[in-house]
This record gives sequence, structure tokens and C-alpha cells, in this order.
Amino acid sequence: MFRIRIRGIYATALTKFAIDWGYRVVQPTEKIRGRFNLPGDFSPPDVTVRDHISKTGVVAVGKCEAVDDFIEKLRREVDSFVSIASGLHEVFTGVVLEKGLVEGPHGVYRIPPPYVPTPGSTQIFTVVKPTTVSEIGVAIPEIIVEGDYLELDTIGGVKFSKHIPHRDRVRLRIFGEKIGLGVKFKSSARYATEDVLLREVEQLRRELLEISKSGPPKTLLKKGRCVAIILFDKIAKERLDEVRSTVVPTIRGHHALRSQGLGKCLDLLDYLGLDLYENVTSFLAREFVELLHVKPWGDVVSMRGEPVGFRNGTFVIKRLLKPGGILDGIGVRIERGFYALTCVTRDREVVHTYYTPRGEVVGTYININTEPEIGRKIIYIDLLIDVVYKDGVVKILDVEEHEKYKHMYPQRYRNIEIPQKVLLCTESGLKALSQSDAV
Repeated sequence: MFRIRIRGIYATALTKFAIDWGYRVVQPTEKIRGRFNLPGDFSPPDVTVRDHISKTGVVAVGKCEAVDDFIEKLRREVDSFVSIASGLHEVFTGVVLEKGLVEGPHGVYRIPPPYVPTPGSTQIFTVVKPTTVSEIGVAIPEIIVEGDYLELDTIGGVKFSKHIPHRDRVRLRIFGEKIGLGVKFKSSARYATEDVLLREVEQLRRELLEISKSGPPKTLLKKGRCVAIILFDKIAKERLDEVRSTVVPTIRGHHALRSQGLGKCLDLLDYLGLDLYENVTSFLAREFVELLHVKPWGDVVSMRGEPVGFRNGTFVIKRLLKPGGILDGIGVRIERGFYALTCVTRDREVVHTYYTPRGEVVGTYININTEPEIGRKIIYIDLLIDVVYKDGVVKILDVEEHEKYKHMYPQRYRNIEIPQKVLLCTESGLKALSQSDAV
């Protein structure tokens, strides 16, 4: 079965799943070792799972068969948003195009500076950033071959994973400088003996030499790894709470509160068994607020605002707008002094109403999303459909985009109802107009 390394705020719940699935949990933290009575297994992983930047999900990186298996099993337990990018460190013979692009067997990639290969030439490239839904991938005219403990490359120099502490880097640097090629030590290298590292170096050296013989244009020379973004909405986090509670004391909303950045004080709430989720989130929302608008494929749009307060069950936030841009979907140029009032409820939609400096309504943008998590961070996952109201006209936006990407969604969000009311955000909370009134 696959070897898995798990880090981050979901580690206890995901480790419980992994053990139940028969996975071999490697390089566990001391806390996880104690909770599950695990042996000190420091083998390299087939897949590594760590927190997503938004803390509202995880990133799984590793061998594609291991990543696919992990996602399949996890989705049966916790229906989640999933986006997969393949080809990290894929090596191919590419044809250089104009404008700093290269074409390979799996599409077109951007070539970053300082590389300036000649258009029309054929060279060996390695993918250093896979293509995602929102961004073209990046490939460089170098060879990178990857093992369990290290990578050899034609770039040169000795490099380290950021997870290798300084005391281990000294030993590894001395070893790396003898190799004669560029080398990057992966985090697992700190646990490997010199004999183990030497065997892998020789294996990768032979592989690199074989790849360097190249092949016809657009030929795949070495398969890459997979990267998956797995996002949890509030319902998924509640399921993870349940699983964690079978291992250690866990209060309702534990993972949602961990996403807000709570640490030791949350451990105390867990220990005392206090169900204070709504009270804690309301308390956290008293100071500045950051809205994290998370796309289903993991991109994060961050907006900051000042809390107006809770009004009739709605959390109202005021945001000053930077002049010069255009209000998305509304089409009005942002002038100096424009501001937005954003209304967030514990149900679903996030409503942005835009105002002139004189307090006149410019228009309203209603974002259709998962149930928001309220605190010092307002976290929600965008469902890619929006409702815009301006000058008595209602428009539904991005239905096609929703249809295109809904295969990434949990089943519960694949067929959603569009609101039948126009919602305005005011300092007193939400004000509803029927569509017939609005038009």
C-alpha cells in the first residue's frame, strides 16, 4: 500500500483515514506518533499532504497513482472540491515557439527568464510548474530527474528543501558537492544514510544520461508527478471534526476555527469540551476582517475590510475601493471615494453593494458560494455563478463557467438554485427586492 506523509491542521483526521485505508504513515510528527502509537518510520512518502495556503483544504503532491488513490478514498469519506494538475518535473523534447513559449506532448508552457532559447529550435525541457485551470505552466530548458531522496539537475549547485534543518544541511552539502551535477535534497534526505543517497545518485545519473539522448520533437522523456488541490467547505470540515473526535477531544467547529488561525486556545476549548463556535467566531470578527474568496481550483482572492458589525443576523463589512479600476460585472469605473458594503450571512451568498462617496448605490454583485465561515477571516469557496443588479437590470453571470468546472465540486453543489431576489447590502444588513420589483 502507499506511503503517506501528512502535515498541517487536518493531520489527525486524515491520519485516521489513512490508517483505516491501510496506508503506511511515514515521517509522522511526534504528536501524531503519540496519538496513534505509530512506529518511527522515516521512509520516503509516495504522497505528501499539507495545508493549502487558505487553510481551507490541503495539497497532495506525489506519484500520480498514489495521489489518485488518496483522492478517490478521501472523496468517499469527505465529499470535497478537487482539482488535479499533472506533470510536475515531466521531461520532454520541446519545440520553442515565439514569445517565450515551448510546445511539448501535453501542451504549451511558458519559458521564464533568464532562458531565451531560439524560436524553432528543439531542446529538452522540464516542467517546474504544471498548468492549472487559471495559469499556463512553466518549463525550463534543463533536465531534472527526481528520486525519493533527491533530485539531480543540469542547473548546478546544491539546494535543499526548506524542511531540512541547518544541522543536516552541513552533512548533505559536503556529500552534494562531490556529485558533479546540480542536486536538490528533498526533506526525506535528512533521514537517509550516505550509502542510500549514493545508490540513488548513481541511479538518477544513469537516468539523466539516458534522457539527454533526447528524441523526436514533442516526445515525453519522463513522466512527472501530480499535484492535487483538495478544498473543504464547512460541511466537509464538520465531517473531519467527527473523525478527529474518535481520536482526541474535538469541539464542534474545530477545523473551521483552526482555519481562522487559532492554536493553543483551541486546544483548551477541545479539552474542556466547550461548544462556543458561534461566540468565538463573532468575537474574532471584531477587528479587521480578511475575506478569502477561494476558487474551486485553489486560487485565492484576498480582500480586507473594516467590520461595521452584526446587523439582523448579517455581518456587514466596509471596504474602501482603489480608484481607477472597473467594477466587475457592473462595468462602472471606480472613482475616488467609492466604497463597498459586503454582507455575509451564515447561509450562503456573499453580497457586495457598491456606493459613491455620497452614499448612492452604484450596483450590487451577489456571489454564489459555499456557506461562509465567519471570523477574522471570512472564508468561502466560489461556485462560479454571480448575480449582478444595476439600474433596475438583473444579470446572471458565468453559468457556463459553473457548468464547465462543476465536476470539481462535491455532489451537493453541482446543481444549485439561483437566488430569486436581488439583495442589497446596507449598513443595517441585507435588504431584499423581488426580481420583478428590481426590474
